[in-house]
Amino acid sequence: MSKEKKKILITYDYFTPAFKAGGPIQSITNMVRLLRTQFEFYVLARNVDLDGTKLDVKCDEWLDFEDKAQVFYASHKNTGFTGVNRLLKNLNPEIVYINGLFSLFATVYPLIFNATHARKGRRMIIAPRGMFQEGALALKATKKKYFLMVLRPFMTLGNVAWHATDEQEIKDIRREIGEEAGITIAGNVPAVIKENTMPDFEGEALRLVTIALVARKKNHLALLELLKDYKGKRQIIYDIYGPVKDKDYWQECKQVIDEMSKNVEVNYMGAVEPVRVAEILTGYHCYVLPTFGENFGHSIYEALAAGLPVMISNKTPWQNLEDKGSGWVFDLKEKDDFERVFMELLNSTSEELKNKGEAAKQLAERYLLDAGLEERYDELFG
Repeated sequence: MSKEKKKILITYDYFTPAFKAGGPIQSITNMVRLLRTQFEFYVLARNVDLDGTKLDVKCDEWLDFEDKAQVFYASHKNTGFTGVNRLLKNLNPEIVYINGLFSLFATVYPLIFNATHARKGRRMIIAPRGMFQEGALALKATKKKYFLMVLRPFMTLGNVAWHATDEQEIKDIRREIGEEAGITIAGNVPAVIKENTMPDFEGEALRLVTIALVARKKNHLALLELLKDYKGKRQIIYDIYGPVKDKDYWQECKQVIDEMSKNVEVNYMGAVEPVRVAEILTGYHCYVLPTFGENFGHSIYEALAAGLPVMISNKTPWQNLEDKGSGWVFDLKEKDDFERVFMELLNSTSEELKNKGEAAKQLAERYLLDAGLEERYDELFG
């Protein structure tokens, strides 16, 4: 007799075909695709994308997703506590897997439901998705401090466990929740890039790209300020992809762009659907992300997997890239360090960049081989 699959409800504000919220959507979409044979997945999301655009989907009913999950895209009438409470009560899952921390719909209401509707054997698993990182908590710090103060009693109930994606996130969870928190580590599930093409590292202009939310946490400004002071003769082209999440921050970026060096061209390319990312990446020499914090960095992984060297801050899990020959990691606190790696990139030959690109692709392949993702998630949900 085959073992009955556990019923797992995933809660997050956004789900495919939404894409503008970035990495967390990819994490849960790829997780469902990977583990579809082991578990019975349900996803509760809102029927909008990050910018409020309504998705082209039927709402307020359970829909099939690729024969891998059932998805409920909730309209406004089902995003309040009453609607979420009713949906959870009717579905009655063994596991509720909560993504993120600061959503009434996806985090607070499910945790309140758990506290007020006891069920033997139910488990609540919270995936902070990097939101406990010190750099992330420093943004809108006061608001987040009081939010967590109110929510902490619901997060420390006996049936609440935690999903960390790396060792640093374990430390972050224990710092905020306490040493007694039950934590399982399982890496993010990245998209598998099937294209076997490599970037073209020729060309006189140095072509840089960032694919990420346009938000203060991603720290585009650090690169823009560096490029503003550039006095070299070689032309630099920097293309920014991603939805504008923080309009005030983007205005700050545009002010710096307006003062850009004459040999630097900066282009905002807009939001990009995940299926186009691999093809876009092949048109550049290097992927750059001076982020204040990533708990994984799907776009970093996708750049590596596409064979593109990366130049990133030291606030991601992707460390020691220079030793691995696949890119550069710089210390955010040291402006000279960012300038150092930028000059190394600028002076790299096409052959050197090609070699780094090949090493980058190998690094991404090794991640998939070494991560043991199916086993880790079986432990998390088991």
